Amino acid sequence: MKKVLLVGELNMTVSSVNQYLSNRFQTQICMNTYELVKGMEKVFKPDLVIVCLVGSETLDSRILPFLGEKNKPILIIGTKEECEGYQKFKEENQCDFAYRPITLQALLKKCMTMLKLEEEVQDESPAAEQPSKEKKHVLAVDDSGILLRSVKKMLEGQYEVTVATSGMMAITQAKKKRPDLILLDYEMPEWDGKRTLEEIRKDEELKAIPVLFLTAVADKAHITAVLGLNPCGYLLKPIEQQKLIDTVEKALSGEI
Repeated sequence: MKKVLLVGELNMTVSSVNQYLSNRFQTQICMNTYELVKGMEKVFKPDLVIVCLVGSETLDSRILPFLGEKNKPILIIGTKEECEGYQKFKEENQCDFAYRPITLQALLKKCMTMLKLEEEVQDESPAAEQPSKEKKHVLAVDDSGILLRSVKKMLEGQYEVTVATSGMMAITQAKKKRPDLILLDYEMPEWDGKRTLEEIRKDEELKAIPVLFLTAVADKAHITAVLGLNPCGYLLKPIEQQKLIDTVEKALSGEI
């Protein structure tokens, strides 16, 4: 199995990319600090390095030259504006850009191409399936009935929304009718979001369902802990309707 080193800030985009690519490659996240990258490259010995510019105010100027010396393919994720400053590096090394917004499927294809594995890529996008007029199914999980009613009201115009007031109830409902996306509260009694997600990932029928965490705590340590569980993203409470709709749409489309 090919190894992919993902260099960047620990944020929603990096977490989503890591979770998606881990289905095809052995992946490893590394913070974008020169010493950490240098050490991880030596230990992990990646076949491909992805440098994600999302959330990085500046990238240590030593990182890319160091990676270039290793003669390994490098893929830089960012907007066209963010990638402009690295054009010269691209011309002089085995490097390519993945311009955002980009779907995870398209990103996977770029990785496979750079690893000369493009013949193994199969179209997994929803567009390849038979078109369906049915609404996507979203399962919202929270111990607050007030929040669940609010979320359902915000989404039910575009999606089929079912609710569960506990992690155990969520697993039961998901098995009865598999949702396309799960909105999961992080702080709940009995089974908290972490335990619930662990149970989802253990189940062969449910483990591939994208999960968005809902959390009321915005400190960096808490968000880092949430993202460490590799959800497809998170939303901070109180939830704004347009932000909720945009994030759900993004998660369902597999876009980063």
